[in-house]
Amino acid sequence: MNTQQTGRRRGSYGQACPMAMAAEFLCVRWSMLILRELIAGATSFNDISRGVSKMSRSLLSQRLKEFVSRGIITKQTSPSGYDQYELTKAGKGLGNVVASMGCWSQEWMSIEPSLVDIDADNLMWNIRRSAKPHPDLPNPFVVEFFMPDQKLKFQHAWLVFQDNKVDLCTLDNDFDIDVQIEATAEVLTKVYMGWDDFDDAVKSHQLTLRGSEPYLKLTKLWMGRSVVADIKKQPKALRVG
Repeated sequence: MNTQQTGRRRGSYGQACPMAMAAEFLCVRWSMLILRELIAGATSFNDISRGVSKMSRSLLSQRLKEFVSRGIITKQTSPSGYDQYELTKAGKGLGNVVASMGCWSQEWMSIEPSLVDIDADNLMWNIRRSAKPHPDLPNPFVVEFFMPDQKLKFQHAWLVFQDNKVDLCTLDNDFDIDVQIEATAEVLTKVYMGWDDFDDAVKSHQLTLRGSEPYLKLTKLWMGRSVVADIKKQPKALRVG
């Protein structure tokens, strides 16, 4: 008997169980990461894509269409002709689901697998999201990140703080640099995620800061960390993954 005859969705578990019904589409590859980006405030296709940079744009388009059909998001075309995606009330209700999954992972999962083949572009996109404008910084304020362990294309990135906003640039626009941060992608990841202490990384010369001393003293305030950085890891013997 096929799914059309039974009225069952393709991929359905066939169970009248709320967990099974939600898992039918939430547990499809990339779906939770797309939701993470939407819940974090991304509304344009390009911004969502930046947060899932290893996902093909055609597959992302397909997943977004599925989210619209499920009633998780709406799609509107802006006056400038660009598609904008907004979470519905039901979609916003998934915020706690996404947050709980991230918190559980931060506490219980081993960090080593995530440090293999780090996506430097995604790392910088996350750092940009957590960066906070500060009143004692000039306008504009430009930070160059240098990751010498990465391929040449991904070694440099720039955060531009201007008019109370933070933009990420991956092309050198001949910026006047106020601060440079040099570290491997692994060290940056550990500091950003709260797995290593920022001051310890600086003292051990794993992370090098260059620039005007008043700006350097503010680095921890404007750089920010992951929203789960304060969650303490379980002992290694208890971790999974």
